[in-house]
Amino acid sequence: MLLTTAPIFILMVLGYTAVRTKLVSDESIAGMAKLVMYFTLPALIFSTLAKMDPSEVFIPEYLIAFSLASLMSLAIGLLFALYVLKNSSLAASLKGAGMACSNSGFFGYPVMLLVFDDPPTTAFAMTLMGENAVVLPVVFALLSYFSAKDQGMSLGRTLLDTFKRLTKNPLVLAVIGGMFFSQFHLALPAVADRVLIMLSGASATLALMVLGGSLVGTNIKGNTLDISAIALGKLLIHPLCMAVFMWLIPGIDPQLQMGAIILAAVPMMSIYPIIGSQYGYRTFCASTLLITTILSFVTLSLLLAFVTSS
Repeated sequence: MLLTTAPIFILMVLGYTAVRTKLVSDESIAGMAKLVMYFTLPALIFSTLAKMDPSEVFIPEYLIAFSLASLMSLAIGLLFALYVLKNSSLAASLKGAGMACSNSGFFGYPVMLLVFDDPPTTAFAMTLMGENAVVLPVVFALLSYFSAKDQGMSLGRTLLDTFKRLTKNPLVLAVIGGMFFSQFHLALPAVADRVLIMLSGASATLALMVLGGSLVGTNIKGNTLDISAIALGKLLIHPLCMAVFMWLIPGIDPQLQMGAIILAAVPMMSIYPIIGSQYGYRTFCASTLLITTILSFVTLSLLLAFVTSS
């Protein structure tokens, strides 16, 4: 299992070291992140989906199972923070979001590339749709609702802003474009196809190095009990919920089920501290992201050991 997980964290350490030693600046890491978000990862998603059979591109059973599992994890995190940690509704919603939203693009898919000989790209595509069309809108609606008295923003405005973000998300656009090309059996010109292949090859490596570099400057500050609870909730509760719903809803291919569980078992999205900063929780969210990323080295190794032995 170390042969599978070690390269992931070695690439993250290389990215961290590059920024820590000033070989690469913070501004460069931000630029590299945009390259991944707008070019390499969308190219990988689009080119893979466009070449697949239409029946393999859209799996409604998977989308339903993924969304329900993530919303269940969100609810568990929210209720735990409310009634056990005694947090406010706003803080509880933010902590629930930390347990329910994975870093699928920068962490999850690179892991799948290493685990599977033939990665279940459909699982990744449907995960992106579920995250961006279902889970994140619910998260943003909750956060905005509980902070509406201070910000004066209505729930309707929040949903509208969320929809606008959705239509501008390059990963979602890549999924939609790939599904369109697959559905109508369209083919790209040879030159365009070659460019997409070259961009796709850089996706996983660049994403992991960017993720490692973005952790520079993050310190563990805040309530360690709360941080540890949310970190373990993300790495244990979310994949457990995913396994349950993938098992309960029939008609999902076992490889897709495994892909979904792996995507749920990675740390929370890298923009978690940015979201938290809008509500005064940047330090807590950054600390939680750091702890979750460190712990995932152990939990991912254990999960992969269990999956491959069963």
